[in-house]
Amino acid sequence: MSLAPKARIYWLPLAAIGMFFVLLFFSLLRLSEVEKAMRNNVDENMLWVITQAQVASHRFQEAIHRHAMEDPAARPQQRLDVLFSRLTLMDDGPQRRYIRALGLETLLDESLEHLTQLDASLNEDLDTADALDPVIQPLLAKLNRMANAIMMAEWEATGDWLDAYHDSLMQVIYSAIGILVTGLLLALLLLWALLKRRQAQKALTNHLDHLEDVVSARTRELQDERQRLADSINTAPDGFASFAANGQLQLVNAQLDTLVPQSQQLFTPVQPLKTVIHKLCHACASHSGNLNTDQPSSQCDMELNGGQWRQITLRQTPSGGHVMRVADITPYKQAAIALENALERERGVSDFYRSFAAMVSHQFRTSLAVIDSGLQRLMRRHKGFTAPEREERYQRLRETVMHMTKLVDASLLTARLDAGQVSSHHKRHDLISLIQGICHLHQAQHDDDQPPINIMVLPPGLSRLMACCDKALTEQIIDNLLNNARKYALPDTPIEIELNQDGQWAYCRIRNQGGVIKASEQSKIFERFYRATNSRQQQGLGLGLNIARTLARIQQGELELISSSAEATVFQLRLPRTETDHSSGSGKGEQYDETQ
Repeated sequence: MSLAPKARIYWLPLAAIGMFFVLLFFSLLRLSEVEKAMRNNVDENMLWVITQAQVASHRFQEAIHRHAMEDPAARPQQRLDVLFSRLTLMDDGPQRRYIRALGLETLLDESLEHLTQLDASLNEDLDTADALDPVIQPLLAKLNRMANAIMMAEWEATGDWLDAYHDSLMQVIYSAIGILVTGLLLALLLLWALLKRRQAQKALTNHLDHLEDVVSARTRELQDERQRLADSINTAPDGFASFAANGQLQLVNAQLDTLVPQSQQLFTPVQPLKTVIHKLCHACASHSGNLNTDQPSSQCDMELNGGQWRQITLRQTPSGGHVMRVADITPYKQAAIALENALERERGVSDFYRSFAAMVSHQFRTSLAVIDSGLQRLMRRHKGFTAPEREERYQRLRETVMHMTKLVDASLLTARLDAGQVSSHHKRHDLISLIQGICHLHQAQHDDDQPPINIMVLPPGLSRLMACCDKALTEQIIDNLLNNARKYALPDTPIEIELNQDGQWAYCRIRNQGGVIKASEQSKIFERFYRATNSRQQQGLGLGLNIARTLARIQQGELELISSSAEATVFQLRLPRTETDHSSGSGKGEQYDETQ
């Protein structure tokens, strides 16, 4: 079976690479064997050991003769111990195994027995050397035989090792030559492959150039036609989208991306026209009018989340498709909204100032008349008044001035609320500690004979009541309610504050006895400049409760009258317990001191 063309191309490089690794592995294996053999042979060299034993035996014989000649420096016993230690070394560990492998174990044992006999003979008589010669000579003969045998064995082993090392080194050299040859072959194959690759790339480049020329020549006319159509669409100032009769997108222009947010996700071929219209209506903040694909023409004004306005016109085409035009009408809408808001503010301001002028003219005229009358009396009869009488009249004039100041502050606050200049910055506050602080300051500002304020928390074990509110605005509301409760409460009756909560709201109820509000008037007491029947004897403009309710609603809360009877009049402030994303403006909430 013949190889495939690609297989025939790759078999030679693969064979060369395989040969390269085989030769390299073989060389490393042979070198490892040589290194292991050299390490093992070093541990088995017995020639030095047997030579030292022979030298020790001859020195022992010499020491015996010198002792017989009465040489005091001769020490035969010491030389015998040295000889005995040499033979003992040969009798231990790898040396014993080596001697056993040569068949000399019997000679070694016999030599050790001769040494034992020689040691006994040496202890009996050292006067004559001739007496010990029969014992020493056999020992020397055995050691000579062992030395000759070991030397011959090591010569033969060394020769075998050298032959093996020579064969291994030659094999390694041959393998290195083979590796060099395969490397050169691989290098030549690489150069040949690079040359073929360059030739193929050049041929492919030429072929691609030819194809590009053909494609360019065939598509140039279509591109010219499409370019003329695209230029006519893109030069239009409005966004444009064309849909086929089945509702699929056909064409859009560049202006549509700038006029419609996320137009690339909405206007896609997979989104039919009805789906695009549905998503456009849900993505906008508000819209007026409807886009109907069944009508010949429909129009819709849409407000985007950023305050931009778009006018979308949908028309049917003779082929059953649709054309959508998107125009930017933000300047016109903003101008119309601004004009409408200005007219509404002007209408509200006109109504406010008409009511304000009628009320304030009377209040200011009365206060100014009181001040003028008091000052005239002081000017005419100041010498006739005692110091306490003058002090009383000064205090009355000062209270009148303070009342006029409060009227001015209430008017300014109302104007700020109408202009949208008072806003709420929501944070989490502990309503219990906040009201305790307000009550402390409220009682410190008034006389000690004023009615006490009792605070009751439900449930009784509750230590914190967290509400999401503006601290300054909430303090203003509570202070306003406490001032009203103090003014209309019966003498010696306390003011009660009840704090409670549920899963969504925090509640503050302020209760006082006295000053019953008629049922017919309860729905009107939060209106501007309205004063109930029970308040006619008290100074005020009728703005306090209106301001307090407006400040509560700015904080996404509510102020309401729960009940008013002979037993008690109860107002309730309700504030949210969680953060909200709503805000009434960008300014900072201010605190004012207003009374009804």
